[in-house]
Amino acid sequence: MSVLSYSESGWDTQDDRWDDWEDDEMNAPMKCLFCTHTSQSPIILFRHVKQAHGFDFPQTRATLGLDFYQSMRVVNYIRTLGLSDPKFDQVSGFSIDGTEPFLNDDAYLKPAIPDDNLLYALDELDIDDSASVGSMGRVGSMSRTPKDEELAPQESSLELKSRIRALEHQLGLREREVKFVTDQFDEYRQMVKRQFYDSIDEEPAKSADENAPANAEGEEVDGSNYYFNSYAGNDIHMQMLQDKVRTEGYRDFIYDNKDVFKGKTVLDVGCGTGILSMFAARAGAARVIAVDNSDIIHKARANVIENKLDGVITLVKGKIEDLELPVDKVDIIISEWMGYFLLFEAMLDSVLVARDR
Repeated sequence: MSVLSYSESGWDTQDDRWDDWEDDEMNAPMKCLFCTHTSQSPIILFRHVKQAHGFDFPQTRATLGLDFYQSMRVVNYIRTLGLSDPKFDQVSGFSIDGTEPFLNDDAYLKPAIPDDNLLYALDELDIDDSASVGSMGRVGSMSRTPKDEELAPQESSLELKSRIRALEHQLGLREREVKFVTDQFDEYRQMVKRQFYDSIDEEPAKSADENAPANAEGEEVDGSNYYFNSYAGNDIHMQMLQDKVRTEGYRDFIYDNKDVFKGKTVLDVGCGTGILSMFAARAGAARVIAVDNSDIIHKARANVIENKLDGVITLVKGKIEDLELPVDKVDIIISEWMGYFLLFEAMLDSVLVARDR
């Protein structure tokens, strides 16, 4: 049995995994504040800034208590200066003391250069008290020392640790996002079900003995089976069929893919009036098994006979989860599972059960 997947429609999960995006982001080089030097690690980059240009950004940030947005302003302010000074790469001894107006100027929240990867790393930059020792005078004024040169062999280890911390941070964010979306979906689904059953409860109660409803054949309908009984009448199906965009969308997809349906065994889950089953039969399906647990299936049978498709379409009443189908497997599953509010009909679970069986 086959069900169209995202891969078949052009989206391959192997080509577009989120962790690939994260790897690309983490491997993107970050440019020095003053010159063209780049690094993939903010720790290594700011060590270069301190050694080559005398500005100890991490220590400045810690000492002045700069928040994330002020740190962004510092980066964008320095980059703005560099755009107007061709000799800016020769700057050494740059410093700030915390009184500069640009620290509170929102104009410097806009990136001075496009795709500035350093800005994305600011919230992941750990402030280490050992980042700068012995700063004197104005904060950030620093000279290179022999000890700085001795730290070079540690760069690869520091860069690896920095990337690990960043990846752990991103993974935590993704896990929280997934949980949020899952919780929202569950809450939405329960809300739709509550609204449906509340509307049923508001109807006047009837005696099961005296007022039990009956179908056209005189068979008593299970009064507790609210969901399926709601689809036994004509009104809801008339609304769906009169939805021109919806009905013609299903029809056009099936007719435009007749080569897919030709000679195949098709299962229609929740067939309703049998409209999709008849589309599939006319598209060349060898056999169509139409399943529905509501009494609308009696009308579907009449529709099938009237359209002379009863030689192709077999109608079965019951829940797909409980039925033994007359075939071991099918080639294609079709279903009008998408109802009001997208998920109101709660058919997706049934479609997935049919697929797995």
